[in-house]
Amino acid sequence: MQSSRVKKENPPARLLWTMFLLVLGLVVVYGTLALGIFALVQRLVRLDESNYTLVWPILILTVSAILGVVLAIFIFRGYLAPLSRLMQATQAVAAGDYSVRVELRGARGEVADYIRSFNKMAEELGSVEMLQSDFVNTFSHEFKTPLISIRGFAKLLQNPDLSAEQRATYAGTIARESERLAAMSTHILELTQYENTEIVSGKTLYSLDEQLRRCIHQQERSWLQKGLTVEGDLDRADYYGNEELVEHIWSNLIANAIRFTPAGGQITVVLRKEPGAVSVAVSDTGIGMDAETQRHIFDKFYRGEQGSDSRGNGLGLSIVRRAVELCGGTVEVFSRPGEGATFTVTLGMEDRGGGKERGFQGGK
Repeated sequence: MQSSRVKKENPPARLLWTMFLLVLGLVVVYGTLALGIFALVQRLVRLDESNYTLVWPILILTVSAILGVVLAIFIFRGYLAPLSRLMQATQAVAAGDYSVRVELRGARGEVADYIRSFNKMAEELGSVEMLQSDFVNTFSHEFKTPLISIRGFAKLLQNPDLSAEQRATYAGTIARESERLAAMSTHILELTQYENTEIVSGKTLYSLDEQLRRCIHQQERSWLQKGLTVEGDLDRADYYGNEELVEHIWSNLIANAIRFTPAGGQITVVLRKEPGAVSVAVSDTGIGMDAETQRHIFDKFYRGEQGSDSRGNGLGLSIVRRAVELCGGTVEVFSRPGEGATFTVTLGMEDRGGGKERGFQGGK
């Protein structure tokens, strides 16, 4: 693949040839200058040509050659040898090998800085490649599982001897798995859009407390079906930002709380306006999380203990984290197993001035 595009060249050989030409050039320059100086001195002081004509040029050429070799060794050890290793490693990375690293042995100054930068780049490329590979593998598995389920129950529905109850059960399973696929596709598109965004535009000044009330009511059917109690303690607060982007934060946090809270539990949403910032805490009385789960809770496709609801796809909290980052805020989680969880989002009150912005712009 990539390696087939790399030219079959040998940078170290080219470097050695360059070094040889450099040494030869230095010897010629030293010798020419020395002979010129000697000729000038001989003319000025009228040295006896019979005694000095042959001895001094030979001595001068010998000293010039020694100086050239010493200088070449110094250059090779301090510059060309590390640079040669760096070029070899660069070819390896171009061929797709991100595990290669360059030793700093003998490197000095800017060359050492180049090598450190290269090693850091190779490490980052390796991490990105691993993340991409894990993402593709996990996404393939997550996408394939509901498809297999849909195919299996669709084949069962072809049996003419099924009872009405069985048909309803199989059709319900197909509908749920289809909804899961649709939600996963939507979340993937949202996460991809947010990850490719650096500057958020489409900002307006709107009521943050009204937005939270709307998000709670939008999911009223879900929490009523589980017999949950939802309470809100919301300060009045106006926020300047992209309304659609911020709404994804609250919708995912509330949906996550509903999913992991057993029937009869409670969800609390608290909004506090502080000097220069607003904070929103979404708490539940659900199954909670251990320390290991909390370390990975924002990773793509990561799902800890599922409890009684396994419809999640492990992308909602990844969207939350990225959306909060785009808003210049922070998100924290506090939880203990069996004692519920609290997600706290803090957003800075942005300056409404400034120049034209480009980037994500949502639309209703």
